[in-house]
Amino acid sequence: MMEPEGEGSMRRALAILGFASIVAAAGPSAEAELEPLMAGWERIFTVSWQPGQYRGQPVVEGYVTNVSPNETMQIRILVESLDGAGQVIAQRIAWVPGHLGGGGRLFFQVPAAPSPAYRVRVFSYDRAERDGNFR
Repeated sequence: MMEPEGEGSMRRALAILGFASIVAAAGPSAEAELEPLMAGWERIFTVSWQPGQYRGQPVVEGYVTNVSPNETMQIRILVESLDGAGQVIAQRIAWVPGHLGGGGRLFFQVPAAPSPAYRVRVFSYDRAERDGNFR
């Protein structure tokens, strides 16, 4: 059985509109601030940093230290530029190269927006299990 042409067009339009609203609701807002993906990262790592310059451009550089006995890898940090009131004005996620065993530390240097202050947090990481697999 065929539908009248106007009714089929209306259903298609409503279906497209419904799908578009679902996609829009699921997508991140341009204004949304990133947060670390790994809750409790502070029990595994410490992060020390300072502002610097590399080839005349602002950077944030420092160390990620693994204070746990576990080996970690695929570490990403979240570098946030803050205004004078401590509000986030820019964010950047960067990889920290290398594997990081318990008690070890790795250096990072990340280009950053000029800012009076910065905050650096571990965004994500993988942990090596005793059988050699990573999670």
